Amino acid sequence: MRPFIECWAATRGHLREITSSDIDTALEPLRGHRRYNAITALRSLFRFAKRDGLTFADPTAHLRGGRGAGRTMLPMTAEQIRAVQQVAATPAQRLAIALAAVHAARPGAIRELTLDDIDLPSRRISIAGHQQPLGELTRNALLAWLDYRRATWPDTANRHVLLSRKSALGTGPVSASYLADYLGRHQRGISLEHIRRDRILHEALATGADPLHLALVFNIDHTNAMAYAAAARNLSAAQPDRRCHVPARNRHESTPSTRVGADSGCYGK
Repeated sequence: MRPFIECWAATRGHLREITSSDIDTALEPLRGHRRYNAITALRSLFRFAKRDGLTFADPTAHLRGGRGAGRTMLPMTAEQIRAVQQVAATPAQRLAIALAAVHAARPGAIRELTLDDIDLPSRRISIAGHQQPLGELTRNALLAWLDYRRATWPDTANRHVLLSRKSALGTGPVSASYLADYLGRHQRGISLEHIRRDRILHEALATGADPLHLALVFNIDHTNAMAYAAAARNLSAAQPDRRCHVPARNRHESTPSTRVGADSGCYGK
């Protein structure tokens, strides 16, 4: 808690002056277990403060997560993979799912992706500032969506890749709720974050649970990389048939197409 308190003390005189926006700003750079631990600590502080009359409201009441940090990571089931296939019916859905399944892109990074982040001739894509090869699955989904985008909103000034009827009139990204609802998350129990985590876990299983490899490929911090590597080792030890062996030259591009395109991936067995 000390870094948060010291930061707020520079501009605030009392805990009751801390807002939910201040909480979100403090948590924004944190990922993985560091974020979960921070959420737990912040909740504890402000619940104590409210209970003892030091604050009138709890600025952490909107937070989700924190206590789920210890949940066991498990690969997607064959049923969940089939549900993803059924959801991916439109060009926008196929692109969003490809970005999560191939590049382990976070929903926020998918929303913020712009046309300037894509280099089709060089087959490169920059996601959240991290350059990656543009595999065939993502490239095909991207080309199909761009054709639809040009035909539907030929005069839009918005440079974001994904557009909606509302965002096409401005310059900002699509909303988080639009992206989640459009994928049918509430109807099928699927989220892009779930697909993203499954992608990283599959890579960990396929590459000998090497945390350094995961950190470099997916641009995740060392805490997250070690958590995925540990989960992969636990799965491999408990269920040897979960192991996948993918040729090194194809690991980053071909593995996800097997996962999302058919039930023949190792998780679907």
